[in-house]
Amino acid sequence: MDMSGLPEGANINNIEIVNDDSSAAPRNLEGFSPYAAYVARSEEIEELISLTSISYALSQQLLLSTPPEQLTDITFDNSTSERRSFSMADVAIGDILGMSAGWLLYEEYAQKTGRNPQDVANQAEAGLLGPVRIRPPDGAPVILWPPESEREADFKAPEIGFRSIKLNVVVKAKVAADLTFDPSDPVQAEVAQKHFLKLASSLGEVDKVVKRAEFLLFRAAFLLQWTSFEVFLRETIEELLVRHPQVILDSAGKKESLSYGQLFSMTNKLSSIESLRQELIDMEIERLRSNGRSIHGMINFLKSAFRFKRDPYKAWYVYKGKRHEATYSTLIDIKERRNILVHEASDARSAILGKEGQGLSEEEYVKYILALRSVAYSISSSVHFKKYEVQASNGPA
Repeated sequence: MDMSGLPEGANINNIEIVNDDSSAAPRNLEGFSPYAAYVARSEEIEELISLTSISYALSQQLLLSTPPEQLTDITFDNSTSERRSFSMADVAIGDILGMSAGWLLYEEYAQKTGRNPQDVANQAEAGLLGPVRIRPPDGAPVILWPPESEREADFKAPEIGFRSIKLNVVVKAKVAADLTFDPSDPVQAEVAQKHFLKLASSLGEVDKVVKRAEFLLFRAAFLLQWTSFEVFLRETIEELLVRHPQVILDSAGKKESLSYGQLFSMTNKLSSIESLRQELIDMEIERLRSNGRSIHGMINFLKSAFRFKRDPYKAWYVYKGKRHEATYSTLIDIKERRNILVHEASDARSAILGKEGQGLSEEEYVKYILALRSVAYSISSSVHFKKYEVQASNGPA
């Protein structure tokens, strides 16, 4: 049950929801589109977490219950070129220098062929290995490599004491292969399960992989939630500026001006005043975001420009039966954690070494998201039910 409209200080365990016209009743904000869109995005992210967590748990259980020897015969070499995908960034070209011909000592020849050196010496002296020559500097016997059966049609023996070198260019690419199976077919389903378990087992030790996967999941979800909250604030400001365009002038300052060229462009060649209004709104939102504070800059703009009757930072949420405040400092903490996670995600060394740095537990994630949603609800409630007013010179909302 959504109890976001409960009065501050109410006992969450004993509260009784009263009539809808009471100030204590939860308010339905589906009519405020920025908030409705924000909730929809949040629910999609939560669904992603649920589905992915279930997949992790099933994979972990199957890996722990499947003997490793059952996966040894699984290969992925039979994927056709039509089912492979990769970018130019995934291709690595390496040069390999190798000897294509040369005169080798018996010991060197033995190493090349995997034979016993004495056997090579006996066969060479018996004339079974092809030409044998004496190396001028030290008088050591040498044999021509490669064996006659492995020589190409244009083979040319080098001089004694010299070797022919061949350059091979090797191209490697990280390829994503499309493995397709019919899950309704019991035989294919079993094959598919083994293939996917083989892929999962290649990632490392089960417990470590699960821990790493959970961290990546909650980090990605948290960053998505933060971005969604930013989008909500921009859409809320846009909605209010559409209702009260005069606030743009008050916010930007009366000294701000536009050239004829800008007006011509922003009005779609002087054909649309709506286009001009939208352009001015976009400019104002971008100005607010460019002050380096983004989230707090936009919230403070809402507080000052529209004089909310209720401070958006006076929001609250309940986690496991305990009430918490979603204050200004709470959002600062969330923003700082977001910045740390973004920095770690973009740190090449952390990515290569597989370091998680500052982890993000499920408890922290849930608290952060509850706090963001509480602030979003507080702002939306004030806007939707017109619990605000514009600058005094322009009259109330």
